[in-house]
Amino acid sequence: MEDPQVTQLSYAQFLAMCVPGETIKISDKLEADCRTVFNSAASGKRENQVGREEELYPGICYMVKQAMDHGAGGPGLSELIAKDTAHWPESGSDRRCFDCSIYNESDEDAYTLDDEQEQPKIKDRAPYIGRTLFSRAVMPFEVKNDPKKRPFGDSGELLQTQEARMTRGQIAEYAAEILSRQHRSHLFFASVFQYKKQPKEFLQFFCRLGSMTREQLGYDPTATPASIKEIEVMRQRALRMDGYQKTYVDSAISDALEQKEKSLWPIYKLLVPPNIKDPQQIGPQAFLVGKPRSCSSSLTGRSTKGFVAYDVRKDEFVFLKDSWRADIPRGRSESDVYLMLQAAKVDNIATFRCGGDVEPRQRTKSQKYFNTETVDFIARIHHRLVIEEIGKPLDDYESAHELTQVMYGALKGHWSAYKNAEVLHRDISDGNILITYQGDEPRGILIDWDLCKTMGEIAEQKASNTNRSGTWPFLSALRILYPRKPYEVADDIESFVHIYLWFAARFHGHTLTGNRDNFATYVNDMFFQCCKEQDFYVGSSRKLSQLQAGNAGFALTGNTNLASLIDELMKVCKEHYACVDIKSMNEHYAPTCRPPAEQQTAKVKVPKLSPPPEFAEAFAANVAETASAHTVAGVPSPQRTLDNHGALFRALGLALKNDIWVINDKLPKEKDNFVGLPAVTMTEGRSIVLGTSENTTRLTVGHVNRLT
Repeated sequence: MEDPQVTQLSYAQFLAMCVPGETIKISDKLEADCRTVFNSAASGKRENQVGREEELYPGICYMVKQAMDHGAGGPGLSELIAKDTAHWPESGSDRRCFDCSIYNESDEDAYTLDDEQEQPKIKDRAPYIGRTLFSRAVMPFEVKNDPKKRPFGDSGELLQTQEARMTRGQIAEYAAEILSRQHRSHLFFASVFQYKKQPKEFLQFFCRLGSMTREQLGYDPTATPASIKEIEVMRQRALRMDGYQKTYVDSAISDALEQKEKSLWPIYKLLVPPNIKDPQQIGPQAFLVGKPRSCSSSLTGRSTKGFVAYDVRKDEFVFLKDSWRADIPRGRSESDVYLMLQAAKVDNIATFRCGGDVEPRQRTKSQKYFNTETVDFIARIHHRLVIEEIGKPLDDYESAHELTQVMYGALKGHWSAYKNAEVLHRDISDGNILITYQGDEPRGILIDWDLCKTMGEIAEQKASNTNRSGTWPFLSALRILYPRKPYEVADDIESFVHIYLWFAARFHGHTLTGNRDNFATYVNDMFFQCCKEQDFYVGSSRKLSQLQAGNAGFALTGNTNLASLIDELMKVCKEHYACVDIKSMNEHYAPTCRPPAEQQTAKVKVPKLSPPPEFAEAFAANVAETASAHTVAGVPSPQRTLDNHGALFRALGLALKNDIWVINDKLPKEKDNFVGLPAVTMTEGRSIVLGTSENTTRLTVGHVNRLT
């Protein structure tokens, strides 16, 4: 695992910069107890001998509790408790466990085991056992008794052994899961090693932890557990719902309503800034949320979560987006963008209800701890917004006909924003198009405008900018190959084509499904392949080759309308790329290119060309044809057809004029063609996972998925 956005501070630096509070005097008795407990647990072992980690858990939990009480002012005064959670997962479907975890004692009903058969074999562990709960953990920690597995070294540099990277990867995975379940501004995660050598350091950290407020521990003050009364009012509103939206509401809150204390996704009340254009909204607006419908798996970047949310004031369900926007010069929030688009009367976009930067303002601090010469780590600001539509995700379309109607609507929204507001979306992807309905008619709307730019801003953008926007599988062929290339409207429009190819490959019958290895290679090359050249990530050249050839790479079976539409889209791309100067792209925008030297010209002698006699006539004819290829009267020259929306509107519109469509052409999600494909290994040990348990496709590396 690479660590592009992981850094190491010394213990003293970490306390000074990240852990609030004054240094707490460690009593001689507390230190003596600590040494006794740890020496007893490790008795009979040499200094670097590897022992059984679980033998250490009871002593660690005991000393952590003693230290937290000491920091809080005396025995029993800390509301926090440490539990041994190493073998007791939170659910039967998820076997992941922290070694130990700190909880609030008030959550005792949640973390207490309810099955006597789960009692530990080591009797000393019995008083400390508890269940792993990602939704309730205050701070988990991993214990590494094997020196090879410790994640950090004694010096200022990160350990780069395979074992160290794997441990950091484990910590990152657990932390991401906690942050998906809880509403936190930050999270402490401890890795315990060298406990015999440095007991004072061990005790000092946990003493401070015991005296921290909830906000200092990382809990977001604008997110609080919903009351029983609030949850009941929401439940009654959910019972009155019908239609397609009820499915998404039930999915968001049913876990919390059924499991109560042991809920994996508790109900929280989030505060959202008001809409400055709505005089009826005064002060923060309250919304209840449960399980997110979408959630980033990355610890860096925007960390976006999307919720079906209950509007407390209006007694109705809406959609809430929680993210961390980039704090950059001339940057605007997505709420500002929606207000701008609505003022310009842009069609086919989500209806903005309220939103803004969370108050009190929350801004990241991590960027302060990195070397900015080697890591481009920008500050981010916590932002929330609410839209009125609870749309269906695009991959829930019912047929190719519905998909085409929705894509036509989304394309209309993109065109309207480009024409009326001079704004490019810059992240056209499957997740940013929603299906809504006007009566029985499906309608596509374009959402997630947080990466958009005005045409004026794009014109000012430097060609050498390394921060590409978009979702990797849907980036244009030129964007994945030429990261220095300035952004163009064609890049956005081409992404609509790749969405069609993506869904045709996933949910419809075609000629590649019979050979899983070839299909896996195709999916990887077209949508996922990523390797690092210089300071840039670049993709496969296959996407470009397929578009140049006007060939999707597979032939659909069983749906002539969808097959004809994709053929037409590929023709549009072929005509566009016939006009793209690839040689110039390589010279100016490839990752390894250098600024061209100042050109000097001079008159040279033209050599006399003498082909073999049998080819002389054909040679002369070819030279003449080449010279006049673009001047023959009546023969139109190719056009960059993706530079405007006309060609795609024409292709989709012609397809929709057909009144006979196959209505059962889409495979059900459990038969997703991507599920079960052989894993494809990417450069530097990265891999993609196709067809996860949620029947979605994801990357294990966040920065390859959605770029900022």
